[in-house]
Amino acid sequence: MNPRMLPPKNLKFLARAIRGLMRCCLAGLVAALLTTPAQAAFHLWSIREVYTDVSGTLQFIELVDSFGGQPFVGGQSINCVNVGATLTHSYTLSGGSLAGNTFNHALLFGTAGLHAVGGPTPDYIIPNNFLFQAGGTLNIWGLSSGPYSALPTDGVSSLVWAGGTAVNSPENYNGTIGFVAVPEPAALTLLGVGLGLLVRTSRKQR
Repeated sequence: MNPRMLPPKNLKFLARAIRGLMRCCLAGLVAALLTTPAQAAFHLWSIREVYTDVSGTLQFIELVDSFGGQPFVGGQSINCVNVGATLTHSYTLSGGSLAGNTFNHALLFGTAGLHAVGGPTPDYIIPNNFLFQAGGTLNIWGLSSGPYSALPTDGVSSLVWAGGTAVNSPENYNGTIGFVAVPEPAALTLLGVGLGLLVRTSRKQR
């Protein structure tokens, strides 16, 4: 039926119904836009630093959020695949949302012994040898998953994800920054030899 042929009362009713329908659609669209980012606010974390010692018992992966509003990390997973893609180590984050605004916060995954040698307390404890020292692929839920080259194992340097290496400086979510210094076994051997010679010299001089 042509709307022009409807009585005036019916036209007013139809106009009100259309306006009401449009308001409902608009409200639904706004609600969807507001809730969707909140449910997916975890995907802007990126890898900043990766570290291992030669034994693999001291390792950490440091993420950073440079955007803010990314607290919903509970249930997300991080995994590391070796060069030949024959082994995969996976870790799933337990717990719920992170507290406060995540802007410029770090998130530290580290082995259990990290704090005892100068590192901050990790936010999440990963198993020893989680990272493959010879290189591989590191996958996170955020921005910067991908392959990495062989990791430094001198006990001091870490791999900077943006490129190159640097003195390690792990940081946890609370903003505590540490430094892990573990000499290579060769350095420990030289230190032991040096101490032995010092003791012998001291005895001869008596």
